[in-house]
Amino acid sequence: MLSLTNPASPGVVAIPGRLTTLSVSWLNNQFRAIAVHRGVVSGSWEHTTDGESSVHFEELIREAVQQTGYHGQTVSLLLAHPRLAQQVVEVPPVNGAALKRILQRQAQQQKMFAGEAAWACQNSLSGKSEPRVILHLLPAALLNQFAQGCRRNGLHLISVLPVSAALHHQSRQLPLEKGDIALMAAETGGSTTLVISRGDGQMLLARTLPGTWNDGAERLALDLNRTILFIHQKFGVAINKGIWLFGAGAREQVPTIQRYLQLPVEAGPGAYEPFYWARQALSLRPQVTPNFVSPELQKIGQRRVFAKVVATATVLVVLALMSFSVYASWQARQQAATIGLLSERVKRLQLRQNELQQLASKLTHRKQVASLVLNDPTPPAAVWFLGYLSEVVPAELVVTNLHIKREEDLWKVHLAGTYQKAIKPATPEALSNAVGLLTARLSDGPFHVGFPSDADKTKAAEARARTSGGGVIPTWVANVAGGIPAKPPPTEQFTIEGVMR
Repeated sequence: MLSLTNPASPGVVAIPGRLTTLSVSWLNNQFRAIAVHRGVVSGSWEHTTDGESSVHFEELIREAVQQTGYHGQTVSLLLAHPRLAQQVVEVPPVNGAALKRILQRQAQQQKMFAGEAAWACQNSLSGKSEPRVILHLLPAALLNQFAQGCRRNGLHLISVLPVSAALHHQSRQLPLEKGDIALMAAETGGSTTLVISRGDGQMLLARTLPGTWNDGAERLALDLNRTILFIHQKFGVAINKGIWLFGAGAREQVPTIQRYLQLPVEAGPGAYEPFYWARQALSLRPQVTPNFVSPELQKIGQRRVFAKVVATATVLVVLALMSFSVYASWQARQQAATIGLLSERVKRLQLRQNELQQLASKLTHRKQVASLVLNDPTPPAAVWFLGYLSEVVPAELVVTNLHIKREEDLWKVHLAGTYQKAIKPATPEALSNAVGLLTARLSDGPFHVGFPSDADKTKAAEARARTSGGGVIPTWVANVAGGIPAKPPPTEQFTIEGVMR
């Protein structure tokens, strides 16, 4: 919605500094447009049409945009058209939706053309019984052509105003008192637009007459007299401040019009120039101006801009989400690959850890053995021999008894054990081989255990028998007739005796 200010002086239109729009005045066969960018007129273009050319509105707007260099979005149209009419109607004292329904019915009843009517209204001087409004009527199909023509050029039509609205705004510059009534007539592209208003700005009547003072001053004067009589009959008031003419040739035709009228005739304020009406439309206040474009339709452009912004934002968000999705997928693949590599590395490290734990266990065992050898108060030779024995005993043998005794300068060692039948059956030969291997290892370094010969073992046994007092029964007794045969020694047990220094 545009927010415009009043002109600073007669004939000068103050354009808001932030306003950007294409203002078009289409007065019958005169099409003029000015492009405004941030309150400054940046270009203008005019074209003369032939007869009924509303169907060419789309081409005219396109050409106006190209010729003026307009880069905005909105279009405002000030219109004088053969099928644009005004009617003064009385309405009940209602407001809001009820008044809108009544005016809609009145518009369909008062129209002088085929098809549905578009309408706009403004208040008129009320009578004694009911309020009056000025109803501006225009074919709805024509209004739709204007909106479609703008839309196809990428523009939004925000207002279609009757030229009488601009003339009424200009009449406020007349030197009138509050109760004074004046008639203002303007040449509008081959027709004459009339506005009767009071000094306080209250509008009584708006009317469009065919022809102008330039092509028939006498006929126009006759229509003006009829209008003056209608005002007196309809409203019960008289025009007391004369008639003001404005437009092309107005000053030159004042004396001619004055000859046919009793009221004084003067030229209107301000200087006329071809783009006057397009500029004047920029000073109209939408709040009090009859506009054929409803507030709902005016907001369509805003909704479209908002929809474009939302669509653009949505596209950007979707693109961002797609980019994030691609990036997240890439990151997931990278993480999966990293996890695979780390899993392989963990497996290798676990295997290495098991190997190191095994080595640590062996080192701990050897450390314990070394600690026993180095720190135990037991004579070190016996401890060392015990540790060495765990390494040299063949797998077929199990040591069940170990006695180490220190006598003078020697260590006497007594070993007893058994053969492990779980490995292979015990035979004298297997036992002898295993025991021989054990004695060979013990007789070698580092302990060099010495073992007595068999003759020495026999002498030692006889000596022990003599010292025991003859208590041993000779083995030959066991072999006499009727005697009990002696048990052969077990083949799975062994005994070893030796000495070491």
